[in-house]
Amino acid sequence: MRRIFILLTVCIACLTVQPVLSDSFHDSTDPAATGGITGKVKGAELQKVVAIEQVAFKFYAGWVDRTEGSYSITGLPPGKYDIFLKFEEDVVEGLRLDVFGETEEIGKEDRDKIWDLIKVSDDFFHDKRIVRSGGTAKLQKLIVEQIRTKPTFNPDGTIAEGKMFRRIDYTIVKKTREVWQIDPDCPRFILREERDNKGKGSKVTYRFNKDLGGLRVADEMVTAPDVVLEKKENKK
Repeated sequence: MRRIFILLTVCIACLTVQPVLSDSFHDSTDPAATGGITGKVKGAELQKVVAIEQVAFKFYAGWVDRTEGSYSITGLPPGKYDIFLKFEEDVVEGLRLDVFGETEEIGKEDRDKIWDLIKVSDDFFHDKRIVRSGGTAKLQKLIVEQIRTKPTFNPDGTIAEGKMFRRIDYTIVKKTREVWQIDPDCPRFILREERDNKGKGSKVTYRFNKDLGGLRVADEMVTAPDVVLEKKENKK
């Protein structure tokens, strides 16, 4: 009995350290489709890969081999895909934020209005930022990070402290006359994770890699460009 208790204690301790990544909100791949994407990463351990098809607005989670530093997403319908890679301390993504090839800068007033929308979009999260944005004067595409570190409740009603909930969204906002509104189909969740709110991985560096955007998939597997992350120096 004592041995079982020790094993359970060890397992619970592991769960508090390792991030829990959820993908129940992603779309299902097509078992009949023969197209897909494979790729390799170097310099850091990959945790999650998502392929995004923007025309059909579909988000497909892939399979990661952490030992080999490789990933694959199979069963993809034909289309052009952008890749999103999540490491412990980094995100590397190739999301195309143009609108049918067009981009246009927007002014501070519009940026402030969009930020006001994001701030009140989900009150569960209290720490938010727009990581990257692009589009036109009437339509903007956003990558948004939302974080909660405030105490929450466990299923048994006790207070759960020391946890971080991170969600990374893809959101489209549209302007009608002078009013910005979030598209009814948004936000789409790219990634959700639960982890300790301190230590490695609590802060993430976002990197845009244009070579991971617009990968054309037909009926065969496509190889994405390798991604190499430089090791970060430990700050003393």
